[in-house]
Amino acid sequence: MPKNFKVINIHPTKKLKGTKSKLLENKKIVVGVTSSIAAIETPKLMRELIRHGAEVYCIITEETKKIIGKDALTFGCGNEVMEEITGNIEHVALYDECDAMIIYPATANIISKIALNIADNIVNTTAMMFLEKKPLFIVPAMHENMLNAIKEHIEKLKSKENVYFISPKMEEEKAKVASIEDVVGFVIEKIGNKMDKKVLILNGGTAEFIDKVRVISNLSSGKTGVALAEAFCREGFDVEVINALGLTPPYYIKTHKVLTAEEMLNKALEIGKDADIIISCAAISDYKPESTSDKKISSENEELTIKLKRNPKVLEELRKEFKDKIIIGFKAEYGIEEEELIKKAKDRMKKYGLDMIIANDLSKHYFGDDYNEVIAISKDNTIKKIKGKKSEIAKEIVSMVKKLIIPRRCQ
Repeated sequence: MPKNFKVINIHPTKKLKGTKSKLLENKKIVVGVTSSIAAIETPKLMRELIRHGAEVYCIITEETKKIIGKDALTFGCGNEVMEEITGNIEHVALYDECDAMIIYPATANIISKIALNIADNIVNTTAMMFLEKKPLFIVPAMHENMLNAIKEHIEKLKSKENVYFISPKMEEEKAKVASIEDVVGFVIEKIGNKMDKKVLILNGGTAEFIDKVRVISNLSSGKTGVALAEAFCREGFDVEVINALGLTPPYYIKTHKVLTAEEMLNKALEIGKDADIIISCAAISDYKPESTSDKKISSENEELTIKLKRNPKVLEELRKEFKDKIIIGFKAEYGIEEEELIKKAKDRMKKYGLDMIIANDLSKHYFGDDYNEVIAISKDNTIKKIKGKKSEIAKEIVSMVKKLIIPRRCQ
């Protein structure tokens, strides 16, 4: 052993825990791996589960080792990989300790054996322990002909309580294993934690129709809203996003798609009833065409005059409807002095009764930039200048929002 060699007591995988969310925090999940070529994706699956807070254990069939080595799977889960049942009765211990089991990938052989109550290896024996007792997620991967051949077994298992099949992707006559995002998203949906505080984020750029194909819009990228959604998730908030044009939030964040300012407002009024905090960082259209053509306007016209009318102010309507919720707005200006920017932001905060406002000058960092400079102002007149990556700014904003929550709990 080299002189300066240090023994690693904690597997580096543990550093990943909860880096995306706390949706699976304190959940223990056993992943059973069988001998499909899709097994090479299993380390990625296990690491994604860990990023949402789960503790992951891995069991494999003997044949699986022909596809993927144990070291790769240990790398994925950070725990010792088990391949047989010993005097430690691993199948019982895993059932007692774990909240759910995922078989990824699941071959025709393993699915059929579970359906027929055959327990001749550690994976199907452990599955028998979970069957109809705790959630068992089965993720098939095989040739289409084999999938068709075991339909009877699949239907039998689907009829059982707490058994969930995650459908494969049918390509090139193959039932290819579902994506990691689909699997983890489904697992979160079924066994994920229910968070205490709910945040609703309005994000992206809205668009207003001129005719059936043309719109008036803006260049909002949606990056700020997505960064905020991710940051709140990491802090254990229940996050929903109403998203117009621009970047879409990741799969584990519930997202509602809208396009116009009216749709944005109506959806916010609907979902906002259950939210504790509402944040509007969307670039919402101030105006819309007074009339909209019900067909495509001819491009042969020499001139086209469009008369605009005001849209309702979303922040104003939200405050009218939700008098006791924490509401946070954004104020974007272009090419003005900092003092004037702060004044305009404070005026808007007072006008709409906001708890906080985030102001920025678009002449410094325009739409779509990964960096920004903002001034965050709270209703207690706390003013904080924040600059850097939008992900870093989002983290600072979350910290400020958390301080707003504490006084309300004491009221």
